[in-house]
Amino acid sequence: MQILRGLAAVLVVLHHFNQMLPWPNVGLVLFGYDGDSGVDIFFLISGFVMVRSTEKPEHARPGAFVVRRFFRVVPLAEICTLLYFLLLWGKPTLNVLLRSLCFIPLLPSDPPKFGWSLVPQMWTLSYEIVFYALFGLALIFCHRRRVAVVIGLIFSSIFLFQFLLGGPFSWRPDGVHLPTAHDGILPVEVMGVLGNPILLEFVAGILLAWGYGKWEALLRQPECRLPLRLTAIVLLGAFLAIYFSPYEAGHGLLNKHGYGSVCLVTAALLLELSLAQQPANQPTGPLLRICLWLGAISYPLYLVHLGIVGSIVGLLPTAAVRALSTGLLGFVVFIAVSIGLAALLHTVVERPFLNWGKRLIGDRVPSA
Repeated sequence: MQILRGLAAVLVVLHHFNQMLPWPNVGLVLFGYDGDSGVDIFFLISGFVMVRSTEKPEHARPGAFVVRRFFRVVPLAEICTLLYFLLLWGKPTLNVLLRSLCFIPLLPSDPPKFGWSLVPQMWTLSYEIVFYALFGLALIFCHRRRVAVVIGLIFSSIFLFQFLLGGPFSWRPDGVHLPTAHDGILPVEVMGVLGNPILLEFVAGILLAWGYGKWEALLRQPECRLPLRLTAIVLLGAFLAIYFSPYEAGHGLLNKHGYGSVCLVTAALLLELSLAQQPANQPTGPLLRICLWLGAISYPLYLVHLGIVGSIVGLLPTAAVRALSTGLLGFVVFIAVSIGLAALLHTVVERPFLNWGKRLIGDRVPSA
């Protein structure tokens, strides 16, 4: 999962910077149309990790779960939002800043993004927060049945809020109905998030975790190694075929980003099961170490690459900004600055906050 996180973040970065390449058609084909499928991969990973990380009852106390999720997501997102606000020349309104800090979408239009956020890619965090809230609620009800309960809560949320929005009902994230006039307590865009079927990607991750736990012992048998790898290769081929297919791109399980991501994540899990049978002391190659490191900094990389890095580069002299705005050099520089800033924030912000959260709930904190 760590490597997949890094891949998802890199895909989104390449998607947002692809127009800088001197070969526009190449950039569009490789990253422009489907690079943002990294968002769907992140949602699947979240569903999987939440189930696996709460398998033991002592790791699934609702209070500890909330604290972990808060320190994992919120502080870094708030710091990045404030940093971007300070870097902007034309300051947005206070309402826009407050909404972004509270993960509330900005506009009642363009589902599932609903007007983006001050940091544009942070629209996805609204769905992460909803999922964590529903999962924490499921832990309160029953730990042993948490998978069934959270799936039921997600489906209930989708049906209830789409019903309150007045329909027609849609299974596609970009098809959620938004009334032009609404007098309810919750803003239309908030109801759109709570009723958006993009939440079903978390369900897909949850089901993968359930199946992984149920059949893990069987699939780790030596005789399963070859079938697992062959199946993984087929699924990887399916992912690539879907990724480069001419079908219209879009988020959600009924769109190519969604079902393509399911193929990729399932393939990764099967490969992990087959490779787990290798000797534990087998040396780790530099490529694997780099991939794991990218996975470790994937969250800050996702947050800083669009907007913040561009604003930082914009502080350079005009001639330098013009030289770095397009072309292969600019593409490389923007990616390098994104990775460097992400690594810095991971070290000085993300890890300390994660450790503080662990101390708060009494977990052991590894030495820095």
